[in-house]
Amino acid sequence: MQHRNKALTRAYWQYKNAPKLIALLLALPDIAQASIEDQLAKIQVMLDIDSAEGEQLDICGRIAGYTKRPVGTFYPVCVPAAVSDDLFRRMIKAKIFKNNSIATIDEIKRATDYILNTAARILDGQDMAMRPVFFEYLDVGSQKLVADYDLIPRPQGVGMRQARTLTYRPFGFSQHYSNFRAPFWHGDGVKFYAGLQLVIIWSGDVVSGTLTANPGVSVSDIDVTLIYTASGASTYQSAITDTEGRFTVTPPVAEPFSVIARAQVWTPLCEWESVESAEVTTNIFHNGAVTHNGLHTHRG
Repeated sequence: MQHRNKALTRAYWQYKNAPKLIALLLALPDIAQASIEDQLAKIQVMLDIDSAEGEQLDICGRIAGYTKRPVGTFYPVCVPAAVSDDLFRRMIKAKIFKNNSIATIDEIKRATDYILNTAARILDGQDMAMRPVFFEYLDVGSQKLVADYDLIPRPQGVGMRQARTLTYRPFGFSQHYSNFRAPFWHGDGVKFYAGLQLVIIWSGDVVSGTLTANPGVSVSDIDVTLIYTASGASTYQSAITDTEGRFTVTPPVAEPFSVIARAQVWTPLCEWESVESAEVTTNIFHNGAVTHNGLHTHRG
């Protein structure tokens, strides 16, 4: 509220050009504006959970009931450490809901959708336990918050079972059944699919490859081991992916040879996952014939 503008509207028309009277009328509004409104605006900005960071966010947490930041093991560091600002914001929002919730099914669903930014369903098993069901993959950090930190509000004495993820895929054998949708249960608890793929190609003088993964998995600075097999002997070569997961190397052996690539990737589940490429075999040309891997000859 702008007290100065409000005070000016109260002055009679004949006194609009009386500077001393105007100054007198604005004395208290200016004090109120500087001492009350501006300070309240600063507090409002400071306590905005969505924009607060670091120590400022810690203050918001203390007001909601967190004396200090919770500690957890999260990707990519995967060692016990204070939760990040993004995860702490969700925990604060959950705490606020818990402090003010009457914990009906509808309100719990509304809180879950708001905290996790998804469309969830809350199942009441009529056995003093509820189960959250998600219809899209949540990031691992959010799943761990639900599993380990009692994030979702619930009534006193009612337990919360492990979250369940269901996805729907079209199914059918003809156009008449193509709209049938069947739920696929991915199991209870924290779930994540890395979707690792490692592809290599031989372009005549270099071997190049690409490592891809689902969103949330880093494919940069990954050590890749290439194993060449030539004349019955194996030769090893190392490569490191760039920010896009790509790499290019010059083979240390002469043709003909076969090569495969292997790598291990640190996933958001804080586990190593191995991936291996398909074998690539070079071709050599001689006397009008093409020989594949030294086994089969096809006339050119």
